[in-house]
Amino acid sequence: MLVMHGQTGVQVNQALFKEVHTTQNGLMRVFKVMNISEESKAWVKDPKNRVCDAPGSWYCVGQYPPALEKLISKRKNFAQLEDFNKVGQVRSAYSQMIEQERSGKGYSEL
Repeated sequence: MLVMHGQTGVQVNQALFKEVHTTQNGLMRVFKVMNISEESKAWVKDPKNRVCDAPGSWYCVGQYPPALEKLISKRKNFAQLEDFNKVGQVRSAYSQMIEQERSGKGYSEL
């Protein structure tokens, strides 16, 4: 895990990642991804693969090369633990317990 690199004997694979910056107090570190394929580099440089808000615009949203699709499809986007605006979200066991306690049913009554 990059977050634990250098602590309690954890080391990242130097062939894959290189630590390039650490803040003064060590609260943030930046790692460079190593061994990027020439194919991926060429794909990123190709203007046809940019998704911009208008032709020739300076604002273009990020996009990943197709080689990463298998990995990206497995990701779970970060979201607030309890996003009350999200429709159809399953509430955590903790939230369900609090709601039941507030409604007058104790946790032991589940």
